[in-house]
This record gives sequence, C-alpha cells and structure tokens, in this order.
Amino acid sequence: MKRRAMALLLFVLVVWWSEGTPQIIITENHYKVYEVPEAFKVVAPITLVDQFDIFKTDSVVLDKFATPVDKNGSGIFDPTLHQTWWEIFQPQPGRDVLLDNQFGTQTWHVMDARYLVLPALKDEFGPPPVWNHYKCYDAVGPPVNIPVTLIDQFGVVNAIAVEPVLFCNPVEKTVAGETSPIIDPAVHLACYRLEPPQPSGFSAMAFDQFSAWPLMLIDHVWLCLPTEKRLFVPIEEGTWGKIKSLYRG
Repeated sequence: MKRRAMALLLFVLVVWWSEGTPQIIITENHYKVYEVPEAFKVVAPITLVDQFDIFKTDSVVLDKFATPVDKNGSGIFDPTLHQTWWEIFQPQPGRDVLLDNQFGTQTWHVMDARYLVLPALKDEFGPPPVWNHYKCYDAVGPPVNIPVTLIDQFGVVNAIAVEPVLFCNPVEKTVAGETSPIIDPAVHLACYRLEPPQPSGFSAMAFDQFSAWPLMLIDHVWLCLPTEKRLFVPIEEGTWGKIKSLYRG
C-alpha cells in the first residue's frame, strides 16, 4: 500500500509540474530591442499569415533593431541571430492570450498589429538566418517589475522589465510570390518595456531578406522573451481554416 501511495503521489507531482509550471523555451533567443532614428522604407506587396489573421500591405518601415541578449545568466541560443523590426498597422479586435515564459504565467489583452519582425545578421555579410518571422501586436497586462541584467555585444546594463508592450506570433511571410514559412510554430515572443531608458549610439549593418541596412541604434526600449502561448480567442471560421494548416505537426 505504501508503494502504491508513493507511486500515486509521484504521478500527481509530475502532472502538476508539467501542467502548472512554465517551461523554459531554449530554441529561441531573448532579444533587446533598440530604437533606429533613421527609418527605411520597403515598398512591395507583402502577405502575412499567422494564428490570428491574414494581412496584406504594400509597404513597411524599419525603425527598430534587436540583438540577442543574455538575461540574468540564461545564455544566448544563437548569437548570430538578430532581428529587423518593420512597422505595420492593422486594426484588430481585442483578444485575451494566456502565456508562459521565464517571468511566469500571464494573461495579456492583445490588440492591433504593429510590427513585422525579420531574422537578420549584424555586421556579417551573407544570407539571413532561416528562422521564424514574427508579427507583433500591441498588448496590455499586469506589470512584472522584474530586475534584469542584460548582456549583449554592446555591453552590460541593469534595468527593470516593467509592463507588457507587444505579443508576437510566428508568421508566414510572402513577398512577390516568395514565401518564408514558419520554422517553429510553438515559439512566440513576449516583449516588456525596459526602465530606465539607456541612451546609446551604436552603429550596425543589418542584413535581412529585404536588403542591407546601415543603422544607428539609440535607446533600448524593450526586452523580448521566448514564450509559449497556451490559449487565445479564435477568430472567424473562414480565415481560421487557412491559418490552422500552418500549425499542423
């Protein structure tokens, strides 16, 4: 009887841990996002398909750049993998998202689409990394107010990760008939405002699927964590059929 009781207790603990404890996703970087004061524009027909919607636009504007960052000693998954952030705008109905990351389990309210994020190289000529593109949405939620020590190639800073600002889905991007598929549909990004701002003036040459971009990086503004999305409010049935096909295993 004692053995059975111990086995039952172990089973309950395993189930509780696997279902109730946020898992750490190690197949994606943490990113520190910098402002780019001189914006660049790309004019081209672009179609984005993610778990929320299908979106078409004729232009995007580059105004941010992200570096891989070590957060509180968590390490860097791929030090070559950077990101260019391209501004878009798509009004969206609000929806709630339940998510897990190293800051815990959180519920966010997700709204309008704001950014297309492309994998990129920095100061290293060559084809851009084959990895997820992301579509990022305005988000609000309870502040986490977590102290972070951030180490990237530009140095070490201490800051506070404050409230949510953006939630990012992996996205399929098609430009002029050429499609970049979703590589890992399970990995999302949750982005938090950093306080205080850290003025800087670093230069970088970014290489993404659009072109090469000479950038000046000023204040860092956001910290983005690899994140698991547990639940969201589904959208209209007609669009949902197309979107589900991207996420079948």
